[in-house]
Amino acid sequence: FNHHLTALRGLTALGKHEEALAYMESLLSTAYQETALCHSGSDIIDAIINCKAAEAEQLGIEFRFAVNFPASANIAPVDICGVLANQIDNAFDACRQMPPTAPRKVQVTIKRVENFVFFRVENTVDHDPFENNSSLSSTKTDTSAQHGLGLKNIRDITDKYSGFLRNEYKGGFFISVASLCYETLDI
Repeated sequence: FNHHLTALRGLTALGKHEEALAYMESLLSTAYQETALCHSGSDIIDAIINCKAAEAEQLGIEFRFAVNFPASANIAPVDICGVLANQIDNAFDACRQMPPTAPRKVQVTIKRVENFVFFRVENTVDHDPFENNSSLSSTKTDTSAQHGLGLKNIRDITDKYSGFLRNEYKGGFFISVASLCYETLDI
């Protein structure tokens, strides 16, 4: 997403508005023409899931999802995107680092439990990521873009909504669960 925005900003800064529009149309048509599978009732969740499903297909990643998102959820779309898109991007990054013959799988589950929405993203990994990196610091070496902000963004958003972020490794899978409270608790 950041790369796409950087490209769009560069095109508009150069006054290449037609090229910028063509670039946006290309992005949107790829995401929506290839995959329109998710119909959760939340436009932002549908857009993210459908776009990521198309991207997973291009990357050779098996992508599954189950979404039960409450229509009454009082969560800003930018915060939903900040959690879900970062979780899925991290999962795709991990899958890309696996050997080419290894199974690459991502499972997204969004469900409501009482006043909370849980965003759970599981992905295959070839080793325990906590083994030599207990804080899950970014291992990317590309200096042309900022890295390591995804988990911080997710934590900031879960804090904002009185939720939590839990990451664990279990049986060949990395599991990320973020919870957001969407209603005031009556206690």
